[in-house]
Amino acid sequence: MRVTTWLAGWIGGGVTAAALVILAAGNATAAPSPAPSPSPSGALPCRTVPRTLAPSSSPPTTPGTPEILNVTLNSVRLSWAASTDQSGIACYYVYEDRNGTAARVATFQPAVTEGTVLLPFPPINVESEVHHLYVVAVDSTGEVSSPSGTVAVTIHNDRPPVPGGCEVKYTSWPWGTGMSTNIRISNTGSATFTDWRLTFAFADPGQRVTSGWSATWSQTASAVTAVNQPWNRDLAPGQSLLIGFQGTHTGANPPPAAFRFNGIVCAQS
Repeated sequence: MRVTTWLAGWIGGGVTAAALVILAAGNATAAPSPAPSPSPSGALPCRTVPRTLAPSSSPPTTPGTPEILNVTLNSVRLSWAASTDQSGIACYYVYEDRNGTAARVATFQPAVTEGTVLLPFPPINVESEVHHLYVVAVDSTGEVSSPSGTVAVTIHNDRPPVPGGCEVKYTSWPWGTGMSTNIRISNTGSATFTDWRLTFAFADPGQRVTSGWSATWSQTASAVTAVNQPWNRDLAPGQSLLIGFQGTHTGANPPPAAFRFNGIVCAQS
């Protein structure tokens, strides 16, 4: 016979405890605990067993040097030759060599020897960065292979440099084979530029700087550099400075396409 009884204790007129007791065949047993949740389906990355519970093992063979199959923005698809191991491969790790420091960027299941990794985009105003990738294999006991060879992949910035820290107005007056040019530089950011450097490239090979003012001017091929003078080395937020040069041309005097101020691409007005 099965009997269910409620037991309650009263202290000071209030219920302080309640318990459900099941009496079956004269013996009391607690209600069964809920069944544990099922484990996630599928094998988890690098599921290994403690080495004390597994037979001794040598490391896996070295995986093949990864090959770049495709690069789309910061998504890189790699392929590599598989490793072998007497205990079985648990996973593959893809690492990036960052100046001698290993940074793990992806993990792949043991049967996978081709996959996609995502790499960070270059910082703003940096056109591209080179990443050096390699693969290691891990076996079921946690032994790690020697690293594969390294492959280099270049990730380009998906955004143009942000024109927000500076603005340039370029005005040039040509005559005959000469020209006189003014350049107004404005600080549109929130920090002071100190020891500034303005760089640009002439659009026509016949354009040359012959002398200048309010900066130290130099030219190599079509590349022009203007460096601050001691008295105008700081450009605070909201301020502008005016520099300029005399030059020559051979019939064409187009403005430069872009200006960089301490490496930042400036807006043009």
